[in-house]
Amino acid sequence: MKRALTVTLILMMLFTFAACDTGISGSRKANPVSDFDYWISENRDRAIILRYLGTAADVVIPESIENIPVESIYSFAFSYTNIKSIDIPDSVVSIMSDAFVHCTELETVKFGANIEQIESGAFWECTALKEAYLPGGLKRLGNYAFSGCTSLETVFIPASLTTQDQNTDPWESDTFADNTSLKNIIFEEGTEIIGGGFVSCTSLQKVTVPASVKQVLVPAFPKCENLTEIVFEGDAPKFVGMYKSGNVAFGIHGPGNREDDYRNIKVYYHPDKEGWDTTVLRGKYNLIPIEE
Repeated sequence: MKRALTVTLILMMLFTFAACDTGISGSRKANPVSDFDYWISENRDRAIILRYLGTAADVVIPESIENIPVESIYSFAFSYTNIKSIDIPDSVVSIMSDAFVHCTELETVKFGANIEQIESGAFWECTALKEAYLPGGLKRLGNYAFSGCTSLETVFIPASLTTQDQNTDPWESDTFADNTSLKNIIFEEGTEIIGGGFVSCTSLQKVTVPASVKQVLVPAFPKCENLTEIVFEGDAPKFVGMYKSGNVAFGIHGPGNREDDYRNIKVYYHPDKEGWDTTVLRGKYNLIPIEE
């Protein structure tokens, strides 16, 4: 009886190990190197994925090729392919422009922990993508990087990304433009600047601004016509470009620059925080103190 039990336990352990090895649980197994066209530097210290050649819908990029770390995904490497998920290893530090443009079946992206830059149009028109949890060390997010992702509902913005591309002219910073399903923007505590990259996100109704934010580039959340609540957790930030070309702080909600286009927004703030008595928002928005 004991022997039978021992044999059963051994078989269970072997089955569990086999399951982990095949990717049934734990990390998924990387795609074979033959699925990729790639380039290796002359001194053989980095590799770049140039093009996806495989047919699998679920893709795991290998962390190394020929024992050389994969550091970048090149422009148009996966563009117009039918992939459904992509797992990017920690070795990757950059995703170049248009790398995943028009991957209309892409639903899931797992970013590696060490990505520092995502260039312009990288995920443009990935219309099936629902979430974008950007990596914690991201330093650059290019214009139109996630524009036209019409199924995108949740975005996480790390504190490391204190500015967005072309942030001096927020109307041109269309990083998340036309994401008509976007409902949740999560700004990590430590974020200091909020830019104007959320253009025409028509499902957006509420935004929470963390206490660490010091500047808001005007107009923020332009043409987000259903945005009605903005909650500030800290001191009143500086609104950069408040009166540039007649812009109001939180964009234009209708066809013209009329007062009723933006008075519908309720601005919630903590009265014990600094700057709210003199903020430029007074007289323009409905400021509501949060009762502690």
